[in-house]
Amino acid sequence: MSRWVRRRRWLAALALVFCSLMVIPASVQAQVARIESAGRQLVLLFNQKVEPDQLFTPEFLARVPAAQLKDITRTVRDQLGAAIAAEIVGPHDPLGAALTLRFERGSAQLRIALDPTTPHLLRGLLVSGTQRMDDSLAAIAAEFGALPGQASFAAARLGTASPEILVSHQPALRLAIGSAFKLFILAELSRQISTGERGWSDVVPLSHKSLPSGFLQDWPRASPMTLHSLAALMISQSDNSASDTLLHLAGRERVEALLPRLGLGNDPRNRPFLSTLEAFALKGGDTALTTRWLAADEDGKRRLLAELGRADPARIDIARLASKPNHIDQVEWFASAQELIGTMDWLRREGGEQALDILAINPGLGRPAAAPFAYLGYKGGSETGVLAMTFLVRDRKGGWHAVAGAWNDPAAPLAAARFELLMSRAIALLGR
Repeated sequence: MSRWVRRRRWLAALALVFCSLMVIPASVQAQVARIESAGRQLVLLFNQKVEPDQLFTPEFLARVPAAQLKDITRTVRDQLGAAIAAEIVGPHDPLGAALTLRFERGSAQLRIALDPTTPHLLRGLLVSGTQRMDDSLAAIAAEFGALPGQASFAAARLGTASPEILVSHQPALRLAIGSAFKLFILAELSRQISTGERGWSDVVPLSHKSLPSGFLQDWPRASPMTLHSLAALMISQSDNSASDTLLHLAGRERVEALLPRLGLGNDPRNRPFLSTLEAFALKGGDTALTTRWLAADEDGKRRLLAELGRADPARIDIARLASKPNHIDQVEWFASAQELIGTMDWLRREGGEQALDILAINPGLGRPAAAPFAYLGYKGGSETGVLAMTFLVRDRKGGWHAVAGAWNDPAAPLAAARFELLMSRAIALLGR
């Protein structure tokens, strides 16, 4: 399940839709000067020598508060050192450009958008990747070891045999993975399609509505959807209603039966395999029912599923799901980095072309991160106290790799920017 209230990973939060605007007549020199000035201001921002409200429009700060921006820039600076200079590296116009921001120990790729009215404040900022001069996968693994709480990380080369782990930190440590569990539903759906039991173009009703992330919870119940559309929304938008509809269609027990084939161990916490609404109900619904669930064995939990399935989303207390980690070691979906890599490898070999296309809709770190690769597939997950990201990549020479990371802390929210910068560095290394 993605963030319980609304998915707000910082890369996604900073991403702006660069919509078409009327281009203001201006000389090329004036355009460049405007962008260069913005670059100099960003150097000051990352060095924390200027306040965000001096650089950004009120509309942008309403979406990404100043405190969050400060946390992000501090995290980047901690990893790369002081900011030095900004350089224009891509096509530009009066309202935006691609920049490289150079730091003492590396660089960051940015995309900016400027407000069309004077004083041309920043109305958009996307950090699409970072690189360190002295970086290595081993260094990233070591930094995973320094995270508070518990973390699992692995990078692997994929071939005809089992994944070859190249570098890792506690690769077999099984942690909560949030919406990354939707990979398992995609795998079982793909398996059923490969056997001819179903087809991607099959039309089914939207049968199980949940809470966000996603938007299908606002659609009429029983809206006709193709399996492809549901799977695409489940993976690219982490739509919980699409996920729950597909879980019940594919069959909970059949997803559970596939887990060993995906390389997952027999973790009792994954049985019964929860829908998102069931997890919401256990974390924000009737506390007496939650107490009964936590005390029950597997058979007892299966008997309680009918009660959970009748939960009214409108009566779930969202605040209990968002304010602090909530039973993340008991009510979740669990896998290690090594098992997530195994799942991606199974999808690569057995899932078929359509499943791979679905994984590539949302690259997770922005389109520029995918540019060095012939293919990049992604699924992540988050909840308060839980972060997970899993990537499947093919380089320009045809070689396949997978990278996965998970981070849990049952005592406190996590620094999402720190985690995602680590994963973006790993992807950047594989793209070199």
